[in-house]
Order: sequence, then C-alpha cells, then structure tokens
Amino acid sequence: MMDEAIRSDGPEEDMTGTWAPDLIDVRPVFRGLADGGVAGKDIAKMLGVAPSTVSKWRRGAAKPNEDAIQFLTLILADIIGAKERALDAMDDVPLAWRLGRESELAAMRQSLYRQEAVNRVLKPTALRDGARMFRDWLDRAGAPVRAVRPQTLRVVA
Repeated sequence: MMDEAIRSDGPEEDMTGTWAPDLIDVRPVFRGLADGGVAGKDIAKMLGVAPSTVSKWRRGAAKPNEDAIQFLTLILADIIGAKERALDAMDDVPLAWRLGRESELAAMRQSLYRQEAVNRVLKPTALRDGARMFRDWLDRAGAPVRAVRPQTLRVVA
C-alpha cells in the first residue's frame, strides 16, 4: 500500500518517463536532491560515476547499487539538516521569504520520508555500506563533524 502511494505522485511520474517496474524506486531521493539544489553532476562526483550514469538512474533506465541508494538518502537528510540550521539562524528575514524556504524544506522532507520507506527493502549490509560511504564522503569533504555523545543507559530495578 505504501508503494502505491509512492508511485502515484504526479510530478515524480512526469520527471521519470518510462520507469522499469523491477527497479527499486529512487525517484523520491532524486526529487529531494533536486529540490535541494544538488545537480546530477554533483551527485556523480560524490559517487565517482559518470554524469550519464546518474541520468540513467534518474530516468529509471538503470539501477544504482543499494549502498549508493542509502548514501544518497543520507546526503538528502544532511542537506535538509543544514538548510534547517541555516534557516533557524536567520533572524531578520521577510516572512514571505521564510515561508518559501519552509515550503521547500517540507517538500524535501516528504521526499526523504518516501525514500526511507522504499529503503526498508534494502539489505542490512547495503545500509551499513551506504552509511560508511557517507561518513567517508564527509571526511573527504572536510565537513565539520557534529559531536554526538552516546546515550547513557540507566538500569532501573
């Protein structure tokens, strides 16, 4: 039922043309990345593939490997987080401008949620390897690492 909801979106259907039904649906992540201003050539550079390969993935003519799907999903989540933090840091901006950015973020979040639902069929090793690719990409990109402290566990008797 979730799969039908994902595939019934008009705008995403229009941008893909003839989508092969046996492929894992990556349209939501590509829609979200496009809404976030990430070009296909940037995606290709991140993954070390040719831009024509990314174009085939977007059209549904070819399938990215599962770890690349997870990697792209994490990239989208990171972009959303960065845009949210930037928007929160802005104080004196016109309300209309802020509402426009909030609308863009809402569309990107919706794409992320849809892709995460699709990603439930990915193998656990693909999820792990995609996360590793993302971490390695962050290291290469020189992105500041946000400190995450491990949660302390309390034993309640």
